[in-house]
Amino acid sequence: MKERFFHSGFFTSFYIWNVLYKNAEKGSSFPYHKHPLFEILYCESGAMSEWVNGVENRLQAGDFILINSGSLHYLESHEESRFFNFHFDVEPRELHTLLHRLRKPIVSAEQPPEIQGEIRSWMIRLIGLFTTQEELSFTQKMMLQSLMMQFLAFVLERTVIPNVQGDSPASLSRYQIATETAYLLETHGGTESVLISELSARLHVHRNYVANSFKEVYGMSPKHYLNKVKIGKAKKLLQETSMSIEHIADTLRFSSSAYFCKFFRTHVGVTPLKYRSGG
Repeated sequence: MKERFFHSGFFTSFYIWNVLYKNAEKGSSFPYHKHPLFEILYCESGAMSEWVNGVENRLQAGDFILINSGSLHYLESHEESRFFNFHFDVEPRELHTLLHRLRKPIVSAEQPPEIQGEIRSWMIRLIGLFTTQEELSFTQKMMLQSLMMQFLAFVLERTVIPNVQGDSPASLSRYQIATETAYLLETHGGTESVLISELSARLHVHRNYVANSFKEVYGMSPKHYLNKVKIGKAKKLLQETSMSIEHIADTLRFSSSAYFCKFFRTHVGVTPLKYRSGG
């Protein structure tokens, strides 16, 4: 019999770390964290924000976000919400390289309407497997894994590959250096110059290589990124706490409250007190 096609063998695996389907109270949040897994979050109802590497991604009911492994992120709920969330890893490693070429998370609200609709359909099918609080049976787990792999293939084909085609990819080492720099900028404060010097010494690479890697991956300088981080944290403290301007300036490591007020007004357009009062 004449062969009509032949494909050499191949291997893929999909590891599900955990699956979460729950309600989130208004004002609740998960602290900043990062991990070596990829993460998918679907906002079924309500309104939430997923902050990824200092950038806010607003999610309304029906919105989805794919977060890269190693990204610093946290979740907050603006109203009573329900969300579906799972962490996963996948082989072959070429998929990691492909996903890490993304310069920002995949957010369904930024996709064409037909893709948004297909993502919602996939999420409804996945959530439909969780009809009770009982442990999933072995066959249900196989079905869940199968559906998740099919969904990931859809996301890669329809959203990831079109976003990275023709792009000049940063090497994985550059990506890791950039995300580690972002983590330091997010969590340690201080000046970007000191942090880059510390990181370059620890990794035994030149500080210019660190700065250039960061700009290649994030599309902005470390200083610009740190400014965005400080403004985001300042807004959060002004809105959600009664801390004094002096205390906020000290918390964010500004040299004085006067400099903090000047910095805030330059980037936001109003003084911290006017922003707090809603003016």
